[in-house]
Amino acid sequence: MTRTEKAGGIFKQGFNCSQAVFTAFKPEDFIDDASALKLATVFGAGVACGGNGACGAVTGALMAISAKHGRGDVESIQARAKTYELGQQFMKIFEKEHGSIMCEKLLGINIGTPENMKKANDEGLIKNICYPLVLSAGNILEKMGI
Repeated sequence: MTRTEKAGGIFKQGFNCSQAVFTAFKPEDFIDDASALKLATVFGAGVACGGNGACGAVTGALMAISAKHGRGDVESIQARAKTYELGQQFMKIFEKEHGSIMCEKLLGINIGTPENMKKANDEGLIKNICYPLVLSAGNILEKMGI
């Protein structure tokens, strides 16, 4: 199973976009899956279920990039620049493929209210838009070697 397939499977279990992408793409020795799921929870549904922030698949991917390449000590100054560069590269590719990195623009609705979240689910937006975005984020990360 590829990590993109793992991300899709996590999403289909009911976890959010950020949880799915981060958990599937974090370095194996970084943290365990349960901790990764907890850590990424708040970044789902347009960040903290606000609906108007970055797509959870994007935030999960950025967290995975940072987990692999980020600056973890005082001496690793160059790691920050590399992490920013990879994060910008990911966002440019994602935006080019989908027209935006923002949840509301991708879905066409702000899912930050219970009513709109229900509407998005009832209309199949989560299944038909979010799930493919999770897979797309995974494919981009795989091509980037993350």
